[in-house]
Amino acid sequence: MTRLELRADPSAARRARAWLREQFASTTLPTQVSQTLELLTTELVTNAVRYGGEPIEVRLRRAAEWVRVSVSDGGPGLPQVRHVPVTATGGRGVALVDTLARRWGSETVGTGKTVWFELSLL
Repeated sequence: MTRLELRADPSAARRARAWLREQFASTTLPTQVSQTLELLTTELVTNAVRYGGEPIEVRLRRAAEWVRVSVSDGGPGLPQVRHVPVTATGGRGVALVDTLARRWGSETVGTGKTVWFELSLL
């Protein structure tokens, strides 16, 4: 398992995407998996910056058939899938995770939380 610590600033999602690309530099991922991995990680990191706060940590765990990304932050509230009006400009992050991930979940950890998702590599 590898991990990345992030500050709660606007560059956090960009840094997380660059870190993911480094982790898979020696591996050829299908384009769809790579794009989905970056998209969902961006959504979770953005939520951590906006609603959770520091400390923010991204963890990556790989197996032969799947990859799991976990994002921990200092906020107490667990995410919920919301039905967002088409005209809304935000609020779709967890819905994207729910739709695109093989599995996902969240848990309270200390005074904060961890939100995770898994993608199939096959």
